[in-house]
Amino acid sequence: MTIRRRVILWLVVLGGLSVGSLSATRIATPTGIFHYHPAATVYGSEAVWCNPSMLGWFDAVEYQLMAQHDDGSFTRSWGTVVANKGLSTAYRRLYNPNERNYQEHIFASGFPLGRSLCVGGAYRYYKEGPTGYHKRHFWDMSVSGRPGGPFSWAAVFSNLNRGRLDGDRTETQQRYSLAYRPLPGKLTVAVDAFLSTRQSFKDAHYSYHAELVPVPGLFVEGQIDSDGAFQLGFRVNLRKYFTGGQSDFTRAGDHTRSIVYMGASSQRQASIIPPRKRRLRLAVSGRPEENPVRPVIGRQKTPFWSVLLNIYRAADDHSIGEMVIGLNSLSLGFGQAQELRDALSYFRRQGKEVICHISRPNNIGYYVASVANLILIPPVSQLNLIGLRAELTFYAGTMEKLGIKADLVRFGKYKQAAEAYTHKTASEEGCEATNRLLDDLYDQFVIGIAEGRGLSPDSVKSMIDLGPFTSEEALSLGLVDGLSYRDKMHDDILRSMTEISFRRYQTDTLLNDGWPRLPVLAIVVAEGEVTDSRRSSSPFNSGRRVTPGTMAAALESVQCQPDVKGVVWRINSPGGLAMAGERIYHSVDELSRHKSLVVSMANVTASAGYYFSTPGRRLFASPGSVTGSIGIYGGKADLSGLHKKIGLGKEMYTRGKFAGMLSNIRPFTDEERARYRDQLGAFYNHFVRLVAESRGLSIDSTDALSQGRVWTGREALEIGLVDELGGLRRALDYTANALGLTDYRVEVYPQRRSWFAFPGLSLFTSMAKLFDGEADPVEAVSDMLFPVGEGIILARMPYDIEFE
Repeated sequence: MTIRRRVILWLVVLGGLSVGSLSATRIATPTGIFHYHPAATVYGSEAVWCNPSMLGWFDAVEYQLMAQHDDGSFTRSWGTVVANKGLSTAYRRLYNPNERNYQEHIFASGFPLGRSLCVGGAYRYYKEGPTGYHKRHFWDMSVSGRPGGPFSWAAVFSNLNRGRLDGDRTETQQRYSLAYRPLPGKLTVAVDAFLSTRQSFKDAHYSYHAELVPVPGLFVEGQIDSDGAFQLGFRVNLRKYFTGGQSDFTRAGDHTRSIVYMGASSQRQASIIPPRKRRLRLAVSGRPEENPVRPVIGRQKTPFWSVLLNIYRAADDHSIGEMVIGLNSLSLGFGQAQELRDALSYFRRQGKEVICHISRPNNIGYYVASVANLILIPPVSQLNLIGLRAELTFYAGTMEKLGIKADLVRFGKYKQAAEAYTHKTASEEGCEATNRLLDDLYDQFVIGIAEGRGLSPDSVKSMIDLGPFTSEEALSLGLVDGLSYRDKMHDDILRSMTEISFRRYQTDTLLNDGWPRLPVLAIVVAEGEVTDSRRSSSPFNSGRRVTPGTMAAALESVQCQPDVKGVVWRINSPGGLAMAGERIYHSVDELSRHKSLVVSMANVTASAGYYFSTPGRRLFASPGSVTGSIGIYGGKADLSGLHKKIGLGKEMYTRGKFAGMLSNIRPFTDEERARYRDQLGAFYNHFVRLVAESRGLSIDSTDALSQGRVWTGREALEIGLVDELGGLRRALDYTANALGLTDYRVEVYPQRRSWFAFPGLSLFTSMAKLFDGEADPVEAVSDMLFPVGEGIILARMPYDIEFE
């Protein structure tokens, strides 16, 4: 039985025992300074008075002061409450003209159990009070549920300790509440039933409540009970502050009391006063990860998806007037750089300014910044706008000197990854593919800068050929708009405006009770080399890897979440182990049968990465994303030459015709190579068929597009390998529109949690293996040059694209 079910069952039993108890005395909670709220809808600091479990859904800090009009004064009866993210404390003093005044202290807490249930408890102590209350304490407990949709419910049990009064046990008071929102954000109706010992629902006291929101930030409410007494009230939100009042009337319409209150919240609220304009301050440095580990201890890195989506949110946020973004040693891939640039461009199209400061101006940083209104660099620096380059590394010559030979088989004449171990220079096909890819990326790079700076592409190319530039040269040529240190911008460049940091803005959302619960679009991130768990077991290695086990767990978790209506399969991978990619494909294909799934390609989605993208109903790529590379290779390293050089003897004894086929002490025989080639050929043909079926292409045309060829996103669109150009935001918008969602929240998987975040120490791990006897020294040397593994089939892009 789950914890949630146990809690509900326990509360039901508790309520039944309370109703069925024998003689008991009722001791009612004084109602002074309360302004009525149904237990199923109360939200914020007011929950401390009537339903502490609702504090579990409150993620802000709030303070409130209340006063009741007694005998012509608002100072006789008053109270105050402070709530802070699930915890709350309150005090109230109630004027009692006939006996001792009440002085009550309350401590309450609430916490969630899963997505749709919260439990809470409260301790109330009357330091002073009339008979029955003086020096008495009470324990309360409550549970609240939001099963989804327009309904909410709650159950509250007060006076659980049932202290004695005049020798008799006092009653446990029960309150059951049900609420319904026919018009989310506009109208809420609720009914509460109050029961005492030995009462049934037929004999309960009922209260009916309605809340109307005619305009954002203004709340009008009314309540009437079983006796016909009623209450009318209002609340007005003034940015982070609020005020309101309630008045009680008898059935005959006679006024009995009035309450006024005021308070403040740490988060913004829907307000009748337009928000003040603020400046968003954002810094992006290095290479942000799509889904970094979020350690419990240590600074949490900001994921790239959060940077993108919050820029779009700020663009549509009326409280944000402009943005200043700092780029420091930016090392994004071209696809991510285009996504960031598109987000900044969208921000500008909303009539807002973008001021960009580049601390260490490089190619990719300048490309992103070129869309800004103003580009600033330090007075003493160098603008390294020098163009793009591709570097290929070939190990065949080094391996030859060591006596190591790569005995490889490949499918796809453009599958260049194998050439790194079999060639000393690029083949004709390799040169053709590399230059074609570089030409397309360079063309996009130049056109982007030209459009951003209002120049012609030819002018940009001419300037690039003159680079790099000193700060003064960059300013004189109009490549930048000003020279300033980052900390001097407020004095020299920026106008006076309230500023909010990006880290704070991530949580600076409009305060709302989240009910009905918003549907979820899940972003499932596959970032890094495709491998298996056996090759990534070191706890010290934080390299980016995509493994079948991790992806299967994440995808199964998404599939089980009823709130998740659609999935964006976010891929940033050059590929890797073909069989690992196949297992990931199976998990993705299974999820696509249950949830709407689209693919968003980041910098690269190639080889095995493209393989497991095929279940997506629609594939999105940025123009500069690198994709394709539909081909495979595999084989082994022949170390017989190395063994001979160092005098190492090796003998092999086998049973079975092909038992020694993958041994590295000799090359393939002709029969073994043919057999191995058949194995690779079967997988390659399966790969081609899978792509053809998913893309609606013929086998022959798919094979012609394959052969290990690598394409940019805009080329892939022309040949049918992707469906649409656009980044992560475009993929989310498409998914939401296809599902008919007007509003949603985003959750990211895998949910990477750890106590600590260790730096990547792959070299340390390799050395440790040598010293602990795990690896043979000769094989360790071979692995450094030929890290393929014997007989492993690889579906990987031929090289990684780096932009400086």
